[in-house]
Amino acid sequence: MKKLYTIQIIPEDSTKAKIYRIKRIWLKLFSWLVCVIAILLCIFIWKFTEINLQLANSWKLKADNERLIKRHAEYEAALTDLDSIYAIEIQIQNILETYLENDSNKIHSILEKNRLKHISSKKVQLDSDFEAEINLNRQNLDVFPNMLPVMGAVISRGYSEEHKALDFAAAMNEPVFATASGKVIFASDKGELGLVVEVDHGGIITRYAHLARFAAKKGASVRKGEIIGFVGNTGNSDGAHLHYEIIFNGRSMNPELFF
Repeated sequence: MKKLYTIQIIPEDSTKAKIYRIKRIWLKLFSWLVCVIAILLCIFIWKFTEINLQLANSWKLKADNERLIKRHAEYEAALTDLDSIYAIEIQIQNILETYLENDSNKIHSILEKNRLKHISSKKVQLDSDFEAEINLNRQNLDVFPNMLPVMGAVISRGYSEEHKALDFAAAMNEPVFATASGKVIFASDKGELGLVVEVDHGGIITRYAHLARFAAKKGASVRKGEIIGFVGNTGNSDGAHLHYEIIFNGRSMNPELFF
């Protein structure tokens, strides 16, 4: 017995029937295919819904984050206002000598008079620090390293997190100058840096590396612009150049900020 299904189709305007015979295996395969497609469609709809929910949650989190940032800024402004109010209150107490004033008009006039005169403590501190630093630099310009250590040289490698110095490409035996007055605290070989001279300017240390030879000894006092060594290729170096560093309070600084 053949495993077939017979399908008869009789058109409305005809008496002749159309007969189609389909093997059972093909009908089963078609049924399985429909089931697989239905399952895949359900999985797709489920994943699509899940992704949309995640997107909606991310947009909500983003909106909440922006709202929190705005609220934080409002809190910062409120704290600044409280600082101002407290300072004004102290000024009023000093003016009235802690006398309890009942005249509201007089208190209002005192508040208006002193309100605009108040400067927040944070701004006062920043201004004081900046002014002190500027005055120190003006008074001690001679010990401030603001000149080039090699004349006419070009920077072949800049300052970065990996290379906390400036490299100046220069000819062999070009003179190297102290960029500020100070005391030589090191003049010897320093491994990969080769021959090195370090000068202490009082809180600021300048380092000159890969020298060919020295022109200043350890312990010597040098003046700004004085020759302390000569460009070389000692240590781990690919060619004649000067490796120049500035160390301020134990931290490496970009020398270009001082020029």
